Formats: sequence, C-alpha cells, structure tokens
Amino acid sequence: MARRETGDPLLKQLRETAIAALEDRRGLVIYSKMEAQEMDRIARKVERDLLDKIRASLPLASAVPEIIGVRTRLERMDEQVAELDKREDVPEVSRQLEKDDITWKTFEEVVWLLGIE
Repeated sequence: MARRETGDPLLKQLRETAIAALEDRRGLVIYSKMEAQEMDRIARKVERDLLDKIRASLPLASAVPEIIGVRTRLERMDEQVAELDKREDVPEVSRQLEKDDITWKTFEEVVWLLGIE
C-alpha cells in the first residue's frame, strides 16, 4: 500500500488506523468457507468501525486539507443516510443495502482522501 507522507501526527494516526482496517477487511478472504453474505456483513462492520474511529479522532477545526476532506465526506455520508431514512417508499431490506453501499463508498473515499493508494 503506497501512501503520501505528511508531518501531521493526527493524519499519520488516521492513516495507520485506516491501513489496519484495510488489512482486516482483506483478511476476510482467508475465510473462503464463509458465505458471501456473512463476509459482506463483517466487511461493512470493519468499515463502519473505521469511520466511527476516524470521526471520533477528528478535531473540530483543522488546516490539513486531507482532514478537512475526510470531515466533509463523513458529513456527506450522514446527509445521505438521513435522506434515505426519511424516505418511506423504500423497503427495509433495500434501505439496509443502500446504507451498506453508502458505508462502503465512504470507506473507500476516506481511505483515498487519507492518501492511501
């Protein structure tokens, strides 16, 4: 995994946390006997846990562009989920699938914003 370097200690910590989550998620493939649905469920949990850890670590204000980008992306995720929750025309199974998709996309974008390639 390549990553861009910066001197900001928080950004370094966030990157290390994200890399650990990526490794956890990739490690799921060793459970080849696990059903695809179960593997997806665990992967989404890893992603949600990372996003929660990052959210808890973010300062209220920052001048670091990567941190600003991550905060903005997490806010957009919250807006997407809130909009989905307001919709009454979406069956619960579809709603959960859409939330999982939002989580997955946010995870991928946050990892990219942190400079992990």
